[in-house]
Amino acid sequence: MTLPDLDFAYDEPDVGYSKVRLHFNENLFLPEEYYKVVAPAVESWELRYYTDPNNKRLAARIEAHHGLPQGSVVVTAGADEGLRLAMQLAAHIGRGLAIVEPTYGMVRVLARQVGLRPTVYVYRSDLRLDVDAVAKSGVGALYVCSPNNPTAHVVKEVEELAARFDGLLILDAAYAEYAGYWTPRLYEYGNVVEVRTFSKAWGLAGLRVGYVVARRKTAEALRVLSPPHPISAYSAKAVENALERGEPYVRRAVEETAEVREWVLRRIAGELYSGPVNFVTLKMPDAEAAAAELDKMGFVVRVLGGKPLCQSCLRFTLAPLSVMEKFLNALKAASKNIKVAV
Repeated sequence: MTLPDLDFAYDEPDVGYSKVRLHFNENLFLPEEYYKVVAPAVESWELRYYTDPNNKRLAARIEAHHGLPQGSVVVTAGADEGLRLAMQLAAHIGRGLAIVEPTYGMVRVLARQVGLRPTVYVYRSDLRLDVDAVAKSGVGALYVCSPNNPTAHVVKEVEELAARFDGLLILDAAYAEYAGYWTPRLYEYGNVVEVRTFSKAWGLAGLRVGYVVARRKTAEALRVLSPPHPISAYSAKAVENALERGEPYVRRAVEETAEVREWVLRRIAGELYSGPVNFVTLKMPDAEAAAAELDKMGFVVRVLGGKPLCQSCLRFTLAPLSVMEKFLNALKAASKNIKVAV
């Protein structure tokens, strides 16, 4: 047997939990009280039996929470699985896939896993997108992340793309709540698959719950491609609790994140990307060396070398002020090229 050439992988560092994790953009602002509210009591029968097919009860709960049409939500094992389903659908549609870089690194990996070799478009230096070129590209599917990781900007051209693009628009909205977009709505265009997650603003990354919002016919196609029991009973009940009683905590955490972001930006003199997200991307010489020094001081950050517009960048997650004060001191010590006022 000859195996295919699997020359792709996602750089997933295993750093444990003893250091300050500023590399995964987890929500570090939610209080312990929130998790006590969210944590469910699970009955023995819920552990013994499989969940309802496609976790349709949770899907209906999400639809009711957002006022979405019945049948428009597909629950997935994290946003990554939602992206994978969308790309599998793109593979069935044909005509290929395009992605706009720089963006979330897992996207290329997911595309390759389903047999797609994506065409790449790059944001201009002002982070604008050439809508004409993309709309006329002829590809069957397009991936866009907004707000974008790692440039943190809201892609203002998304609605124009939805209206003009003759194909499936895969919108990664992992950070939407930070930008004030609490309710999905672009599914109304019909060709948009909007991928959401409970891992970022909702602070439930360990549960691995995401969902896709699309017009009913598209949602049904995605459901066909999905495994019948994507998430556990525990995860489903925890997300229901979060929707029912946890949103005030999440909204406050989003506000606190914005406050700390402004505090941090006033103290860093350097070229960077920032926006309505829970991270900052900093351009700097010798980013890898600086990251290694930060690691020695107990802070884990993400190095973005090689990405368009981010040839030497560090991305760090925003954390409560007490953590950011220590981190900026460490950043100042780790890099002589970045001015940090602490």
